[in-house]
Amino acid sequence: MNRLLLLWAIFAPLSLLAQKTSGSAEYKLMLKKSKNTEMKGAYQNDIDEIAKQALNFRFELVFDKHASLFSLIRNLPFDENSFSTKMAITIFDGDKTYFTNLNENHLIERKQVLGEQFQVKLDFDDRDWKLANEKKTIFGYECFKAIGKRINVTKNFETVETEIVAWYCPELPFRTGPFEAVGLPGMVLQLDLKGRSVVMTDLVFKDQGLIENPMNGQTITQKEFDSIYEKRIKAKLPR
Repeated sequence: MNRLLLLWAIFAPLSLLAQKTSGSAEYKLMLKKSKNTEMKGAYQNDIDEIAKQALNFRFELVFDKHASLFSLIRNLPFDENSFSTKMAITIFDGDKTYFTNLNENHLIERKQVLGEQFQVKLDFDDRDWKLANEKKTIFGYECFKAIGKRINVTKNFETVETEIVAWYCPELPFRTGPFEAVGLPGMVLQLDLKGRSVVMTDLVFKDQGLIENPMNGQTITQKEFDSIYEKRIKAKLPR
């Protein structure tokens, strides 16, 4: 009997988790201390205030077995009209929304350039994840490390890749996570980006309807977006 109880204690939680098909997770923003001393002086107060506002941010991931939606939670205790908050939202990607189609292995990133919205379609393979053996516990779950890449365009309009690190949990069988951290064999509980991390602070399983794509209209590729971005920015530069 004791042996049966032990086996039940091990496998019952996994069985119950397998029955969960949808829910929502909340993430907070954590900033890494910068070693850059070039921005001291007159701009330091602005930088400190932007960082202070960013630490109030909370993001929500709504998910089911087929899709997910990730975005900044509105109606939080900060003034969205203040300069520092607007800058923080732009710098830390609070103005973007991510819809992930888990059946078709792609996500759509909605973002703005000079006040105009664009919807960029990205395939899971674009992240080129490399799985590592390193692991750690996050929010009570055992997570494993995966290294991927984020594509950015510099002020000189050069395309560069920066390393990103995702910590995913195979125990949570949802191939989604914050921002573009999707397609891994488990939910991503922490994503490490340049200068910051987003970390799960809450996870609730609940019955809800299927998540629908809120992004109507045309989607473009990353290459098409980069070309449009360069043309729009160059048109605004002084001649």
